[in-house]
Amino acid sequence: MNHLVVFAHPRPGSFVRQLVGAYVDELERCGHAVTVRDLYTMGFNPVLSEAELAGTGTVPDDVRAEQELIRAAHAITFAFPIWWASMPAILKGYVDRVLTYGFAWRMRGESPEGGLTGRKGVLITSSGAPMEYLAASGEMRAFTVTQDQAIMGLCGLTVVAHLHCAGLGPETTSEDVDEHLARVRRLVADHF
Repeated sequence: MNHLVVFAHPRPGSFVRQLVGAYVDELERCGHAVTVRDLYTMGFNPVLSEAELAGTGTVPDDVRAEQELIRAAHAITFAFPIWWASMPAILKGYVDRVLTYGFAWRMRGESPEGGLTGRKGVLITSSGAPMEYLAASGEMRAFTVTQDQAIMGLCGLTVVAHLHCAGLGPETTSEDVDEHLARVRRLVADHF
């Protein structure tokens, strides 16, 4: 199975990067082919231009390259920290520029139709807020609606997992980190 892993975190030693490393290692250990897109290292341009928004038919080379990787993938994973109740701006720009109308989705009459149907979707996210707070405040539900449904679902991806690692902060122990890394490895065993 071909996997595309798109992740966003600017810090080289970040927890998200550790999660992605464990996830990719486990996928490869299980015999899957994996392509990783580190948006910060790539210097991905997240700014949607007026011409792109107008949909003039000319797709920029950087966007075309990402769309080709998506076409070749059987599973697409987005990994990122939750900042200000959303994804980092660079990843939001990736969504805006790459998951375009006519490629990732379109309207059929009054209903949207996913252009990426038949592919699996995975989200791996992290936050400093504890899970109890996220559930009580409704923020976890908001993440699920915007990320799992409004982005991945609209594009036709079947979300098989949204693994969220909550409550990360200065008091996080190495044992806590190891447990989260084990969770991401189990995700591979459970869904691929």
